Formats: sequence, structure tokens, C-alpha cells
Amino acid sequence: MIAMGLGQIILLWQYDEMFETFPELYLIKQNDQKTLEKLNSGEINDLRVSFDMPVDDIVRFGLDQGFLKKGLCSFPDPRKDYDIPIDIMLLPSVIQRLNDEHSLVSAPYMLNSADLLSRLGYSPVILESGFNDKNIYPRTKIFDGESLKHLLLQVKPSALLKWFNKDWNQLVKDNAPGRTKNYLMDGTKLLIPAHLFEKYEGAGMVRDEDGNYSYGYKIVWIQEVIDRKLVIRSMAIVAINVHDLEAGKKLVEEFDFEEGSTLIMDRGFFDLDWITELKEKRHIDISIPLKSNAEVIGYAWIENKTGWAAHPTRENQWVKALSEKDLSWDEYAIFKSGVVVKYCDKRGEEKYIYFVSTKKGQSAKQILATYDLRSEIEECHRQMKCFQGLEKLPSKKLTQVFFRVIMGTIAYNLFNLFLNSEECNTLEDFTLKKCRQQRREERNPKVIIYADDVFGIMKLMDILQIILGLGREIREKLSKLFKNIALQT
Repeated sequence: MIAMGLGQIILLWQYDEMFETFPELYLIKQNDQKTLEKLNSGEINDLRVSFDMPVDDIVRFGLDQGFLKKGLCSFPDPRKDYDIPIDIMLLPSVIQRLNDEHSLVSAPYMLNSADLLSRLGYSPVILESGFNDKNIYPRTKIFDGESLKHLLLQVKPSALLKWFNKDWNQLVKDNAPGRTKNYLMDGTKLLIPAHLFEKYEGAGMVRDEDGNYSYGYKIVWIQEVIDRKLVIRSMAIVAINVHDLEAGKKLVEEFDFEEGSTLIMDRGFFDLDWITELKEKRHIDISIPLKSNAEVIGYAWIENKTGWAAHPTRENQWVKALSEKDLSWDEYAIFKSGVVVKYCDKRGEEKYIYFVSTKKGQSAKQILATYDLRSEIEECHRQMKCFQGLEKLPSKKLTQVFFRVIMGTIAYNLFNLFLNSEECNTLEDFTLKKCRQQRREERNPKVIIYADDVFGIMKLMDILQIILGLGREIREKLSKLFKNIALQT
């Protein structure tokens, strides 16, 4: 159970159970009707105007849906006794990633919205009072950022990865309408400066074909197409010199694919024995491009100049379906459908790209549409690297590297689920950068009203209209309360 500080007001998941266990706790939950009744009788305790930051809508969505708090509270917290609840310590890091901020020490400053605190289940009083009286200097934030740094020193990187791959994976399954069972696996690099290579824990080094060296880490993740967006369901974080296939095999082995799922991969994950095992033993269909020197290339279908059709979505490209008969050689018998794409490079030479699937009866258009989902991965990399600063790794400790990547991924997933709820068809409709730049002039702001064990959220003009309609005694009672609140602030 969570240890509570004096005066702490918290919204808990199981109210009845907690009342029985901790009858002395002052619990609070949202009840607009009861709060309105208290307002009409002049029996409110406090009220606060809530001015939103642009990304607060995204965080509010996750809190209102219930999965964000639940996921944060499932963190592998190593503390036995504490004053500051883990969700209060972690939510600022999610907000940081949405705002492209990075310092752990400055994270607490991100959680300053009375509305978000109330939806999280806490009274905004803790913005001034905190959760304990240990402060030596006047309090400027809800908790000290050093607390989060010390907490992470006690957590193993593997525990963080397990937290995401198990708890958050299940939360996405339970709380993401529009699941498709279409998965994409891909890898991306997190580069670090060469002169700092030896200082970063667990980092690796790799040399490319031209002899150039790269230093850092690699992330391999499994993403699912949910509604119109990609959501990251599982990940592996390894040294940059680990091959994508090696990390990907372990990731797929541990992932809970449902029967009938389709996994879309690039040619870096091509391994026929492994693909065959996935299809025959786990009933997972694979969609993947073949290497250009594969034996399937160069037979009758390419010698036959007929049968080419215009590419359904790309100009100056042509496509031709590969039947199961075309793929009937023993080595490629696992593939049941395919398509070849022909185009001319900058020098005017004809080039071919070959896409195959283990699913029977797939038309050329269906296979191309499935593999085109991979274009969303490039957008994922852009969003996370350009707008969330995924590659900014101020700490060289492996646990903090893992923590930053995972909190960035949680923020990315939250944003995409929010976009689905807003029915944005493409990320161009509502990028994270665009969201942060929006500034709304709120002439009728929301006001949070606190009354004993409940709170309510109303518009300021609605409250004024209600107050003007109350009797003289109630208005005077509220007037005294408002004066006291003004003096306290």
C-alpha cells in the first residue's frame, strides 16, 4: 500500500476497500453534482482557476481514460516507506517528453496544473505544501527532482524494460479501441558522441561498410497499428553493435501475439528458418521484402514482359503479382503471395523490389498496402527524435538511458491514442510540435471547486451565474470564503 503524508488527499482506485483499510484518510474524487449541491449551500472549501498548457489536453485524456495513472502506479518502485506517491514522481517526466524537456531535476516544475492534479487524484494544495515538511527553503515545486534521481539509482534497467513490455503492453491491449493485429518491427539508433563512448554504460560501437564508426545504443520495437496510428507495444534496448535480427528474435519470442496476427518487417530481419517457425508454430503471418539477390528473382515472370500494371499509389512504378506457383521453390515454400515492383533509378536503370507474404490469396494491392504501413515508422522516428528529443541523453547511467527512452515512448503512445480520439487521420493534422505551439486565450476558464471529499470542474461564467441566483445569506457566506482564499494566495 502507498504510505500517505499528513493532509494528503488522494484519489484511489478502490474506494470502498481503502476506506476499510485506512479509515483516517481523506479521499477525494470527482463528483460534479455533489459539488454543485455544496456550492448552492455555500459549503465549499476551496476553488482554483485552471489555466491549461497546450499538452495538458493529451495528459488529461490519459488520466480521464484511467490507463495513465494505472500504468504509472505499476512502476517497479524499490521504496518501502515514502511520502511522495510514484505517480506524482513519474507524470512530470511524461509531460517533459511531450514538451521536449530533459532534466530530471527540473521535472517537478512540469506538474503545475490544478486540473491535472485533481484528475490524478490530489488536491492542488500540495503545490504549496508538498507531501511532507522536510523542505529547508520555501517550496517552489511539488517535490525535489533529486528524489527521482535517487529512486532510479535503486532500479535495474531490466526491471524498467519489463515494466514497459509487460504492464504497459497489457494496458494498451485493454484500453486502445481500434486494434488491428497488424504489427511492425523496426530498429533505430541512439547515437552518442565518440569522445564520450566509454562513459556511457552499456553503449556499443559499430563500423559501416565505408569504415565509419557509430557509437551508442539501438532500440528495436514492436508497434501495432491501432485505429489510424502506430502504438509501441514492446521494445528492446541494446548496444548499437547488436544486430537487429538478434534483438528482434528475442523480442518476438517474448511478445504475446494473438493467432492471426501479421508482422511486417524489413529485409534486415530476413531469416527463412525463423519465419517458417513463426508461421507454422505460432500462426503469425509475415510480410517482408526479399533481398535483391534472392533465388526467386529472375524466372519466367520477369522474362515475360506482359502482366505489368501501374503502381496503385506511386507514379512511374509498375507492379506484377507473384502467385504461389511463382514462389513454389523449396527454399521459399513458406511464402504464399507476393508482388514485384519495377522502377527506374536516377541513371535510368530498371530496378526491382520484391515483397512477399506467408498469407495465402493476397493480391498485389493488398500486399503493397500492408507494407506501406512501414512509412508510419519513419514518422514515428521523426516525432520521437525531432519533437521529443529521444537522442538527448544527459545522463550516462544505463538505468537513466532506459528510463528516458521508456518515458518518451509512453508519451508518444499517449499522444497517438489521443490523436485517435480526436479522429486525426494523419500526423500532419496534429503534430506534437503544432500542439505545443498552440496558445488558447481562455475567456471562460475552468474552475475546480473542492468540497469535503469531492471536487467538481465548472466554467467560471457558469459559477458566477449560479452564485448570482443564490440567496443573500449564501452569497455572503461565499463572499467571506473567497476573501479568505484570496488572502491565503
